[in-house]
Amino acid sequence: MPPTERVRELFDEMVRLIEKHGEPSLAQAAAFSAAEGKLDDFLRSNELWGGSGSIADQAGISSSAEGGRAIRSALIALGKEQARVGKVNPRTAGWVETFVKWNESGI
Repeated sequence: MPPTERVRELFDEMVRLIEKHGEPSLAQAAAFSAAEGKLDDFLRSNELWGGSGSIADQAGISSSAEGGRAIRSALIALGKEQARVGKVNPRTAGWVETFVKWNESGI
């Protein structure tokens, strides 16, 4: 599978989980922002991996603990694949590291 297809697959899974765990407006905003032809830009954006108000910052906050962990796991997988193919935001690695620690700690 080409890298772009794998990234798209992981992105779509993240969006599905965000929607499933009670944040449809956030999922819709992510899907719209990453429409075909714009995914690479969105993957590097502060909207996805930035600080306060970004998807990384907000996704899973209003979900159950299980939902939050599922969303963080999806973000971890997406962030790792982005790093593998060289499509990252400067904050991607920090978020992935934080999410791994939170999931390992049971947060």
